[in-house]
Amino acid sequence: MTQIRRNRTISLRLSEEEYAVLHAQYPHHGARSVSDLARVALQRLIAESPASQAGVAAKVYELDHRMNAVEAELARLLEREKVMA
Repeated sequence: MTQIRRNRTISLRLSEEEYAVLHAQYPHHGARSVSDLARVALQRLIAESPASQAGVAAKVYELDHRMNAVEAELARLLEREKVMA
């Protein structure tokens, strides 16, 4: 597996309680560290953002439109085959 080079950092302040919760939870989420858990959480937040969902919705709409066109063409071909038989 290719390791992604990460060279940018962000900083945030947590209370002792917030940090303790993250520190206790990171192994249960498959993360290697608190930072890894924070990175994964941010990635999920971005992936689930309305902008991301709009992109998915547009792709689903496009695929639905294309599937309708395929269905219409198939129906036309089946009807043509009936007429020729």
